[in-house]
Amino acid sequence: MKLNKIEKIIVAVILLGVILVGGAFMFIVPTFEKMDKANKEIEANKLERANLESELSRLNTIDNEISESKAEAIKHEGDFYPELTTYESSEIAMALMKSCGLKAYELSVTSLSTEDLTLEYSVSPEVKYDLKDYAMAAKNAGEEAASEDAELSGTFKDGNNTYTVAVGSVSGAQILDENGTPVEPSRYSERMKKVLKGAVCRYVQDSNAGQTVACTKVTYDVTGKFSDYMKFIDYVYSLDRASMFTSVNIPMTMEIPDEDEDEDEEGSTYYIREDGTLATAEESAADSQMIVTDDTEVTKTLTIEFLTVEPMDQLKTVDAGGTKIVVDQRPAVY
Repeated sequence: MKLNKIEKIIVAVILLGVILVGGAFMFIVPTFEKMDKANKEIEANKLERANLESELSRLNTIDNEISESKAEAIKHEGDFYPELTTYESSEIAMALMKSCGLKAYELSVTSLSTEDLTLEYSVSPEVKYDLKDYAMAAKNAGEEAASEDAELSGTFKDGNNTYTVAVGSVSGAQILDENGTPVEPSRYSERMKKVLKGAVCRYVQDSNAGQTVACTKVTYDVTGKFSDYMKFIDYVYSLDRASMFTSVNIPMTMEIPDEDEDEDEEGSTYYIREDGTLATAEESAADSQMIVTDDTEVTKTLTIEFLTVEPMDQLKTVDAGGTKIVVDQRPAVY
């Protein structure tokens, strides 16, 4: 069958199209797929290279970061005792007591155990009534900052300026001015410091943050002047290392000591009052009590607790009331 000129042209065009389409599927499409795959590999390699360069760049600063982190850890370690043996705990407790002029003749020490530390932040409910609102409005006249509710919401006033306290983490708390610019800590007023501290405490409590440390407890009957007893309580709570009493009893009155008693010929017991006169115990129960003064000798049971954390660098001694207590008395482990 012979094709005319037009039919030949049509057949040639069709064949050319088949050849082009087939060539495209056989060569061009696979090539584009390979190019797309190669581009993705290039992007992945670029990202990997950027990550490697970022990690390598830290090699120049990582030593400083480690040193700074260690220094920060050591600073916080100083707030605790190293893990103590029962003997070391008793030595520290006795040294603290003696430094305040007290004495004890026996004590008991618990073995090393653990204790969970959590923070409780108490906010007293605000009592509101009209007369108070009027008085506060007249007192502040728009100058002083706002109520507890305003501080709880994160906004407070200091003088004529309004600030916002933002807490993203325990170490990431800051105060922002009206423009949202962080205020330099060196410019914090006393009110700013108070608000920021309260906000951080609430953040820690709300986030249920806590930590477990070790502890030992020493219980003993301390004897001495009431003034020395009170000095001892204040001294323990002021120590840099974590020390506290499980409970404290502060006597206001006490039984009249036996040496102030006297008996008449019939065996009735009398008590000598401060003015030197005698009174029987039957006259009044108060007659058997005396007011505790600074010089009154008292004997009270105290339990002192030492919170401990094993330090990175083992300490040789710990200062306790001016006495160096050796704290590396553990037996060697083989």
